[in-house]
Amino acid sequence: MRIAQQGEGEEPYAHRFAAPTAAMDAVAIALARAFLAAVTQTADSAAGAAEAMEPSQRALAAAMQACGRRVLARKWPWLARLVRHILSETGPQLRPAQHDEVRALILGFPPFRLAFAADQPPAVHAWFPWHDAMRSAPRALAQLALPQIDTPGDLAAWLGLTVGELAWFADSGGWAARSDTERLRHYRYRWLAKPSGGWRLLEIPKPRLAALQRKLLREILDRVPPHGAAQGAVRGCSAATNAAAHTGRGLVLRLDIENFFPTLGAGRIAALFRTLGYPGAVASLLAALTTHGTPAAIAGAAPLGEYAGAADLRARRDIAQLYRRAHLPQGAPSSPALANLAAYRLDVRLAGAARACGWIYTRYVDDLFFSGPATTPAQARRNAQMFLSILCDEGYTPNCRKTRIMPRGRRQCVTGLVVNERPGIARDEFDRFKALLTNCLRHGAASQNRAGVADFRASVAGRLAWFEQIDSARAAKLRRLFEAIEF
Repeated sequence: MRIAQQGEGEEPYAHRFAAPTAAMDAVAIALARAFLAAVTQTADSAAGAAEAMEPSQRALAAAMQACGRRVLARKWPWLARLVRHILSETGPQLRPAQHDEVRALILGFPPFRLAFAADQPPAVHAWFPWHDAMRSAPRALAQLALPQIDTPGDLAAWLGLTVGELAWFADSGGWAARSDTERLRHYRYRWLAKPSGGWRLLEIPKPRLAALQRKLLREILDRVPPHGAAQGAVRGCSAATNAAAHTGRGLVLRLDIENFFPTLGAGRIAALFRTLGYPGAVASLLAALTTHGTPAAIAGAAPLGEYAGAADLRARRDIAQLYRRAHLPQGAPSSPALANLAAYRLDVRLAGAARACGWIYTRYVDDLFFSGPATTPAQARRNAQMFLSILCDEGYTPNCRKTRIMPRGRRQCVTGLVVNERPGIARDEFDRFKALLTNCLRHGAASQNRAGVADFRASVAGRLAWFEQIDSARAAKLRRLFEAIEF
């Protein structure tokens, strides 16, 4: 018997090791999409059939071959064997997420590669639409029962919209962001002065978009737990529970994130939805429904003081650039929950760093609080610098003017409450509110409504309820004053 020498008889199988050509890859992609389209077409009937697996697999194989013939416009002899090969490797439960796996199996199938040596190699004559499918959420989130949304059409149906209406609310063409006409915009705007100086833009969605965002909040976002350090906009948490975590500590540190909501852009929000398992196209639309690029005429209209200088003009220009990028709008019902989830990695890193120092960390929206045993000022500053470096590394900008290191010997304030011994209302704040109620009683409520609040009684009642939540005994005398006022 003749033994073949090295190199003899190898040429017919050289295709197994050669890199695929562009033509091979194009045909492989088209066939992969066709096969997955066949899976989608037969999914409903297969799911309802009570027959054995073999007939179902035969029906699927026949559908895949039919779709493959449409792509190639020819009945290639190896097509049936290719389909059997794919089903033997993947099983009959093919999913759109296996697109790349199917493509690799096609490219590695020897008869397919050999066909490109013919005078008339395979070519693409038809394309099948294909979309990625919703993937499984990370293991820790696997039990959340999130809605199954595979395509933009599925998203539109889930929201009760047509595809055109979905594109309109997602502002796919950027019409609303470019429009100078208020009725074509999805948001209303109001600039609010910050207590610490500067301005914040309140962006309030109009009723239909707000209803869509509330549905996303209720059926997706509220099912995803934020990090345990998040205390703001979390069910069962409040400013009081946040303050309680830092009560009686030797030292309290406060850091602040500058422009927290505008910093969280559409890319970060889309990545969050992809992490939850949603396909790229669906995640992008979900992000578009919950983020917003402010029109230039609004973003550049931040109020200036009477004696504004060059620094004020630069600050207004910088904030305009920030708001014009798609970001979480402060005023949308979905924004606080999305902000908490988007900051999950920040919370993980800061909680770990604090724990390594023997400290506690919590976050109330954009206010970060750390507390630990009494330490030297130098050590406290080193810890603060470490936390600030993590904050910057995660893409946030600290507002260093609001950084506070509060040792036990001075008043320690956390989310407006004094926490040296127990969470309580600061004496000066209590006295100011008591004076307001007293003046309302003596001079009339209208004389004290200097800000022109539409429902002054509700505003005062809300503040009183907050005092009662924190210290009901001290607030009892305030309640008696309030009940005696005629609004």
